[in-house]
Amino acid sequence: MEVEQMLKVLDAWVLEKKGRSLDWAEKEIIRLSWLDVDYADMNIYGYKPSYIERRLAQGLWALVSEVIGEGTKVTKKRFRLAMEAAIKKRSQPVPPPIEVTFIGEAKDANNRGFKLKEAGQLIEARKHFELAIKINPDNAATYYNQALMYEEAGIVDRAIQLYQEAAFLGFAAAYCKLGRLYIIEYKDLRKSVEKIGLGLKLVETEKVKHDKIVKAGLLTYLAWAWKEQGCYEEALSNLQQAMKLQSDRGLTYGIMAEVYENLGNHAEVATAWKKCLEYAKCDRPDEDFYIGKARQRLKQINGCN
Repeated sequence: MEVEQMLKVLDAWVLEKKGRSLDWAEKEIIRLSWLDVDYADMNIYGYKPSYIERRLAQGLWALVSEVIGEGTKVTKKRFRLAMEAAIKKRSQPVPPPIEVTFIGEAKDANNRGFKLKEAGQLIEARKHFELAIKINPDNAATYYNQALMYEEAGIVDRAIQLYQEAAFLGFAAAYCKLGRLYIIEYKDLRKSVEKIGLGLKLVETEKVKHDKIVKAGLLTYLAWAWKEQGCYEEALSNLQQAMKLQSDRGLTYGIMAEVYENLGNHAEVATAWKKCLEYAKCDRPDEDFYIGKARQRLKQINGCN
């Protein structure tokens, strides 16, 4: 059973037993535990790993024990086996999908919100995004579009929360945004690498729309994180993989040019900067910066020849 399907089943059982749904942090702990992620490696926005293990997890496993344990204590280590056994015993189907009419209404509201965002009408855009989520709380694209709006407005913390929601619902591109923000805004390279790793795992294990482009983006931001840590060989390897999937991303060539410079591979530097200028777009995040840098570096290189 896939992790998102399992979560829907467990959430339905908790609602039936306790009269409430699992909150976002509880779902993230459950999801990561199902994937066998250690507490020390759990990065849940707003919570330290030690707090997750000592406070949040204790109450959560007590709740899960009550809902599915049937008198047996459920722990992180034995959760997956216990959950699979409970599903098999109860033969509880996944909650039925939302009616198609509701899905259509949610999609329409999301599309209206996106158009309003693009037009700069942010207050109205937010209303339509919130309506879309109210109709269909599992609409990952709406969380993602909302996050874009908040990021563009400079409200980074809220953007990250919404990207987390989109990522949690299987929207792999949200992991690109999370990886980028942890590099750009917080200089937290460890978290960036972890989020990108989760995105790559999602692309590999799930059917993701435009998976090649998403994977290329994830590999490019992973290379950026490695570059910032001085791991140039690792960065170069990821960039080369990204280019096999998408060969017209200006950012990839810009990062590659910097990597070549640090590796002392001067024969490839100018070519990479030229490719950066050829493909970079001013309206793409981070590429505007690399356009200016490419022009400056090519001027310096040509001046030395």
